[in-house]
Amino acid sequence: MKTKLFASLPVLAFLAACGGGGGSGGGGGSGVSFTTLSVLGNGDGIARGVTNTGEEVLFYSPDVAVVVAGANAASSSDIANVRFSDFPITSQSGNARIRSGTSTTDGITINVTGLEDVRTSDAAVIFMHLLAGYSDISMVTGTSYANAPSGSYTYNGTQATTSRNTIAPGATGSFTMVADFGQSTFQYNGTSGGVGVSGSGALDTANGRFATSGLSVTSGSSSYGGTMHGLMHGSGASATSGVFHTSGSSPAYTGAFVGSR
Repeated sequence: MKTKLFASLPVLAFLAACGGGGGSGGGGGSGVSFTTLSVLGNGDGIARGVTNTGEEVLFYSPDVAVVVAGANAASSSDIANVRFSDFPITSQSGNARIRSGTSTTDGITINVTGLEDVRTSDAAVIFMHLLAGYSDISMVTGTSYANAPSGSYTYNGTQATTSRNTIAPGATGSFTMVADFGQSTFQYNGTSGGVGVSGSGALDTANGRFATSGLSVTSGSSSYGGTMHGLMHGSGASATSGVFHTSGSSPAYTGAFVGSR
């Protein structure tokens, strides 16, 4: 899968905000438009990017409002052309395949971990490891959604959850999601590292997006509310991906998932 162009935009904007870099700005010359979807009390949150060719990306980031503003101002000349396949495969456990490498933006190099589910090449998760004291960026993207199907479909894949102050992707596990394109609803259930994630909500069949602010996240005797945003990918919605976080001023857990039907 070719994850390119917009993959490094959030990192570019984050480094600029922290004084570690930054481009000349180009008034959105990158051809990608970013929108903030959720903001937590500590400034972390979820945002969406859409390219001028219809590809989409969702990401969880620290200082998300600042990152979105910076990413929208970045020029294409400031952006590395990142491809998922550039990173070598470093491990595989079941259906979860891990790729690891580095990415350099304005002279600053960060570690990057990629997560694939071997059952699909239409979507993937990318984790970008930031400066100490900041949450890592968790990002999902894939091929453009087209040709909405009819009826109900079950998706299976890999879920990753990361607890506060630990390095993403944390623990990996699995998920099942039922998407009903006739009723425009979805139902999600996943577990990874002893963390259970479940929720249901609305499915936007026209744009291949889904979301809920009624997510339930459990770990042992602890339970949390949360928010999830997801995407459908490929012709006929062959694959899916998404990101989520627990509620509160500083989330106990963040996570991402990727899978197919």
